[in-house]
Parts: sequence; C-alpha cells; structure tokens
Amino acid sequence: MGSEWRETTLEEIASRDSHAFAMGPFGSNIKAENYRQSGVPVIRGTNLGERGEAPFIADGFVFLDDDKADSLASSSCSPGDLVFVAQGTVGKVGLVPSDSPYRRFVLSQNLMKVTLDLKQADPRFAFYFFRSSAGQHEIMSRVNPTGVPCISKPLTSLRKFGIRLPTDVGEQRAIGQMLGALDDKIELNRRLSQTLESMARALFKSWFVDFDPVRARANGAEPCLPSHLDHLFPDSFEDTSGGIPAGWRRGVVADIADVCSGSRPDARIRASSQEAKVPVWGGNGPMGYVDQALFDGPILLTGRVGTLGSVFRITSPSWPSDNTLILKPKDEIGFEYAYLLLRDLDLTSLNRGSTQPLLTQSDLRAQPALLPPRAILERFHDACRRLFERIDRSEAESLALGSLRNTQIPVLMSGGQPIDGSRSSSGEIL
Repeated sequence: MGSEWRETTLEEIASRDSHAFAMGPFGSNIKAENYRQSGVPVIRGTNLGERGEAPFIADGFVFLDDDKADSLASSSCSPGDLVFVAQGTVGKVGLVPSDSPYRRFVLSQNLMKVTLDLKQADPRFAFYFFRSSAGQHEIMSRVNPTGVPCISKPLTSLRKFGIRLPTDVGEQRAIGQMLGALDDKIELNRRLSQTLESMARALFKSWFVDFDPVRARANGAEPCLPSHLDHLFPDSFEDTSGGIPAGWRRGVVADIADVCSGSRPDARIRASSQEAKVPVWGGNGPMGYVDQALFDGPILLTGRVGTLGSVFRITSPSWPSDNTLILKPKDEIGFEYAYLLLRDLDLTSLNRGSTQPLLTQSDLRAQPALLPPRAILERFHDACRRLFERIDRSEAESLALGSLRNTQIPVLMSGGQPIDGSRSSSGEIL
C-alpha cells in the first residue's frame, strides 16, 4: 500500500449523476399514513449506527409503495451510497449495503447522501474515513452551534466535506475490505446472538406462557418434548379456564429474585472497554468505567430513572449506577428464567414519574411471576445456559475484533502518516 495520498472533497470524487447529492424530503412529504408493510425501504437515522457500530443497521425498516417512492425520486439512494445525518444526531454516517435484497431506498427527513465516482473513490473506504476522528471533525466543524445540532446549508456543506485518500482506488478498496471484514464478522456475531436469544425466548414462551407441553398431554396429543422432559409437566390445569398447570404456583418477582437499586460511583474513568476496567452500567448500557466492581457475579439490570424497559444480563464484574435496578436471582438455576421473564414484562407501563420516567423497587418486586417446579427450572436452565454461553463468547469475540479495528483505523486512514494538523491525529473510534 504505497501509492500517493491526496486531500480532496466529496464534490470532486462524487458521481457526475445529477442526483449524486440529495436530501431527504420535507417531513410533510412522508407521513405515517404512507408507510406500508413492504415495498421501498425508508432509511432513517436509526439505520445509521454510532461510531464503532455496524456500517448500516438493516432493522426496523418502514416502507413506501412504488408510486410514493417514485414521487420522491429526488430523495432516493442506492447501495454503496454514503448517508449522513444533517440535523439531530449529527455525526452519524452509514453505508447503504450492497448485499441487501433492496436495490433502491428513500431517505427520510434530515438525512443527506452522496453517490461516489467508483473510478476515484471506494465507498467503504470513504465510510471508514468519516467514521474516524478526522472525518468526524470534517462533519462537526460545519454544525450550527446554536439550537438543535444541524449542519448549515446541508448539501453545500456535504459537497465541501474534506477527505484524504490514496490516489489508487485499488488501495482504497483493500483498506476498506480489511476494515469491512472485521465489521462483517461483528455484524454476523450480532445476528447470531439475536438468533440464539430468540431461541431462548421461544422456549420460555412455549413452556411458561403457552404451556405447550401441558396442553399436549392434556389433549392426548403427541408429546412436543423428549420423554425425559415431557414427564416433568402435568397433564392438566389448576382450573377449567386453563389458568396455570396443575401443581404450579403463582407468585411475584420478589419470590425469585432480590431487587435493589444501583449506586453512584465516586468517580468514573474514561477508558476504552478493552482496558482492565469495570463498566458502570446505566439504563442504556455501559456509560463509563471504575476500578472496582459493585457486583462480581451474574445480575440482571433494568433502567430505574429515565430509560425504562431495557433489560441487561450481566455475567462479569460490574457497577450498576443509581439510575438502575438490580435483580439477583435467589437460585442460579433461575437466572435465565428471571431474565426472560423480565423481557416479557411491560416495564414501561410501570412508570410512576411525572417529569421523567421512574420505576420503583416495590413495583418491580410486585410484578406477577409464575413459579414452576424446580425440576423444570433446572432443565430450562440447562438448555438456555448453553445458548447464552454462546452469546457471551460471540460478544467477547466482537469486542476483540472491534478493538483491532479501532487500532487499525487511525493508521490506515492516514496512510501511516500524521493527518493534517487541522484534523484529529488519532482517527480513533470510541
């Protein structure tokens, strides 16, 4: 990788197509009533990951029919386009995937895109440049400092975004593929983890919500489980309305787990997650680091103030902050059951806050919980533990791959040379 590098702008390396630069339509041009279950997907800010996340998050699309998409042709984009947020979460950038089943997309309000000239620039390389600190500086230097974060004169500014890249497109492509291979594996791990957790949730629903094994036995149907599991379930319900399986009990969350609030640490450390530090958890996930753990063993965590509804399964040393509630199952065999029970509860409906959402310990403790026999919980624990262990291994691998990617970006984006002094010299993704 020894070709010369040059400083240029997106305007100079963009496609000559008249729609190479485009903005999303005014909000009034796309309304909720226009959304369909299928059709042409609309790219929204949620599809663009934060720094360090996947190049594109192809989840939660809304769609337009062909006629509506045709009417918004000036706001369309295609695989390989770079998409930026113009207002709101400015700094987000995404790369429209080439391996999706969709060949065209429509931008939502407050997004803008550029189509590059492939003879001059590799889209994946350009994406990683704008995810680096140097690229983020280019974006943020054009943000209006007052009011809601927004880029002044969005399309004019987008054209002037500076970028440093090798003159050899083949070298750009090699760098993009090198970094992309790491992100592709991280994304594959994410999807694997989602699939494995979906399997655990499906098993929870079958055994403890729909009572499939009990109904099969009660109806004299073919067993839905192997014999060594099937015989653990009763063949009738407590009452004719089919309330709960015979011999099972109704209880509350407090019967299966101790509930307490987190604590505010004396000081947080700004450290990368790859260092030997203990993460401080908030309702949205890790938010800093400390030297010592508040909990060493497995716990469950959910938001107490501000963010309600999120549930985290934490198996490594941690420090839950004072805006969280911690659940510590009373028996290790109930850990997976308690986690999936929490995921099944509508925690947002328990809000008692007036100025901001609030979930109390007493309300969480009082939530209904079915209490199955220990023998069934043991089998459920055995099955789900293996799934979650695979999830943990996958996430640990992704963490290591992310660390490798982060150390390579500043070097690869600068060609092994210091980046221009007007930009950040680190290029680090946090």
